[in-house]
Amino acid sequence: NIGLGSIHVDVNIVDGVELDIEAFKNWKPDFANAKFILEDGRYICGAEVEKMSKSKVNTVNPDQIVERYGADTFRMYEMFLGPVEMSKPWDTKGIEGVHRFLKKLWRLFFDEAKGKLVTEEKATPGELKVLHRTIKKIEEDTERFSFNTCVSAFMVCVNELTDLKCHKKEILEPLLILLTPYAPHISEELWHQLGNTTSVLDASYPKFESSYLVESTKEYPVSINGKLRTTMVLDLAATQEQVQDVVLQHEVVQKWMEGKPLKKLIFVKGKMINVVV
Repeated sequence: NIGLGSIHVDVNIVDGVELDIEAFKNWKPDFANAKFILEDGRYICGAEVEKMSKSKVNTVNPDQIVERYGADTFRMYEMFLGPVEMSKPWDTKGIEGVHRFLKKLWRLFFDEAKGKLVTEEKATPGELKVLHRTIKKIEEDTERFSFNTCVSAFMVCVNELTDLKCHKKEILEPLLILLTPYAPHISEELWHQLGNTTSVLDASYPKFESSYLVESTKEYPVSINGKLRTTMVLDLAATQEQVQDVVLQHEVVQKWMEGKPLKKLIFVKGKMINVVV
């Protein structure tokens, strides 16, 4: 009979759930000649949620994390782990994700080849919507001590601003003020890179404006004789007559009408459009 048992492995030699076998052999010389049963070339460890303690070799030296990733990454990752009142598993891959987020934030301000990207251009409605949706989310979730969802909201915001190619001071400056309690060091540095001479800690907190979140357009499904043929983005305030004029001029609609006369156009505001021929 073969006796089976589990052993605690130093979390510093586990990447996610994958064991660094060579590091393990150096850590436990008794296993230097052991055979490891691999899954797709990797040794996968089990996981337990338990308090960090030296006896269970599951402690992580914060100094090493800060030296490798920076204090802001470590701070945000601890917030990102989950609700403050719950026990959470430590996962080094999660630290990498937060670190990538901060580098992505930096790239809204600077490009390695082009240098500083920040402009004084006026923000678009879409950019203001992203900002004020974030202000609202951060205000509400910080009040509830839901820091993990705040970090997620910052990630969504930076992704959307990146997609919009937004490098505008009008958007980035208040974003830094929001981020300061979560990543104070990079926020302070970028704050001064924007030309500010005082600390970001002294800046006024951004004011949420609900008007920027009001939807002014709607993407309507457009059907011809009940069959979906295309979609169109129209003003929510458009009247039946205005919608009919725009829809009938659309090339896809004209194609499927095949030159037949219009019998009627069914328009349900905020929901759908159906062209009957």
